Amino acid sequence: MAANAFLTAPLALLIKRDFRRLGRASWATAVWSGIAMHGHALTTFAIAWLDRGSLYAPAAWSAAAGGALAGTGLFIIVLGRRAYASRARVYGLREDELIERGVYRRTRNPQYAGYGVMFAGAAIAAGSSLAFVFAGVFALLIHVYITWVEEPHLKRAFGAEYDAYCARVGRYFRF
Repeated sequence: MAANAFLTAPLALLIKRDFRRLGRASWATAVWSGIAMHGHALTTFAIAWLDRGSLYAPAAWSAAAGGALAGTGLFIIVLGRRAYASRARVYGLREDELIERGVYRRTRNPQYAGYGVMFAGAAIAAGSSLAFVFAGVFALLIHVYITWVEEPHLKRAFGAEYDAYCARVGRYFRF
């Protein structure tokens, strides 16, 4: 967890710098961002597996509930990526429109929310206290990143259009 936080903080600073200088992420920070997100996912699943049973003995109910939650999280991530219609937009390399279609009508951050839901599902399925902690650390780091880096950038890039979007759509979920 400490390594993830250690690697995430410089990444956030570099992306913030790129957003100010370039108006988008650089290729280097986009690649680092992808590695960080997918690395965190792999680490969370590995921790859930290695620490399984530390909170409670995994059972059919926890596998079903956790699996359903993890699957729902993955589905939300896929919906978010599809709404972008471009891999370049997913990684911040292209900032040509404010995405408000698809799942973005319900949440401004479906991919991050989806990862959080998926990680919580893995923790439930495995009965892993460490995976729950890791999911919480992810949620905290992402929240700080969203509020400190992404939202200020989107406000600069899209102005009143972004303000109106924020008034209509919740940061995570609003039904």
